[in-house]
Amino acid sequence: MRKLLFLMIAATALWSGYWVVGSNAVRDGATGFFTDASRQGIVAENAGITVAGFPNRFDLTIDELKLADPVSGAGWQAPFVQVFAMTWKPWHIIAALSPEQVVTLPDQVVTVGSDGLLASVRATPSTDLPLAEIRLAGTALNLASDQGWTLGLGEFTLGLRADQALGPTGYELGFDLAPLTPDPGFLAEVKAVAIPDLPPSDLPEVVEALWGSIYLTFSAPLDRHAGEARPFLRRVEINQFNLTWGALAASASGVVEADGNGYAAGRVTVDVTNWDRLPALLVAAGVVKPEVAPTIARGMKALASQSPDLKILSLSLVMEDGQMSFGPFPLGPAPLMVPPSG
Repeated sequence: MRKLLFLMIAATALWSGYWVVGSNAVRDGATGFFTDASRQGIVAENAGITVAGFPNRFDLTIDELKLADPVSGAGWQAPFVQVFAMTWKPWHIIAALSPEQVVTLPDQVVTVGSDGLLASVRATPSTDLPLAEIRLAGTALNLASDQGWTLGLGEFTLGLRADQALGPTGYELGFDLAPLTPDPGFLAEVKAVAIPDLPPSDLPEVVEALWGSIYLTFSAPLDRHAGEARPFLRRVEINQFNLTWGALAASASGVVEADGNGYAAGRVTVDVTNWDRLPALLVAAGVVKPEVAPTIARGMKALASQSPDLKILSLSLVMEDGQMSFGPFPLGPAPLMVPPSG
């Protein structure tokens, strides 16, 4: 009995010591992050860093977080951020984000309101800590810009996970971002667009479906060495992309990868059902000038007439020899996927 009691006391002492050492490492790591960021010219401030959760968790709380890059003008502020990890699997962390946050972009400030917003990062337990999955989910998300636009999401998920079928540097990006509520002002602009021979827009206030999966192949694995290796995209395969917005529906699939000069090359096929709702959207979004919209609409109608169903428009986004076009419409230079050397 005494031996058993001694073993229990020893095990408790060892576990307590492990938690103390681990919690100090977590606190020192968070403190070091802010110190290193400040040395690099980043505004990195907080009102306090605490670690709790004894004996089974490391619960890190950072109060009054503020990060800002004076050069780019980007920044992030939040009343708090909490990061949780079980003591027996520290390679899997979960972050609970504040219901109110402020994201500063170079040209605007966006206020973020959310409900149940959680982020999860899981690595594979090994010395390199390769990424297994990143996931962001919430029951509601609302964005409001000081430029006047808003965007709302209902229950949503967004995730990136390693996919061994794609090779050691392959990952699947999955998303389900609907119901989505566009800015009411944008919808009003869409409905105000009048294009000859096309009916007025009847798009509802909410996008009912926006989901899909995209396969991504990087130049190097996403692991603890990523800061040095700086992985970049080499290949993008749209496995599924689906949009349903009232009568308007769209789907896409295709592959784009870097050519010999590093430019994106490939083809993505886009099928649009009830394409006659599309020109007004393009005008309201500023992609097409109002005076050009009738010509675009006639061109779409002519292209749709080549398919068995006149309501369906099928176009291909083609990237070749450093140039990009969408159907018969030239779009200019293709994106550079491989960063220039030197």
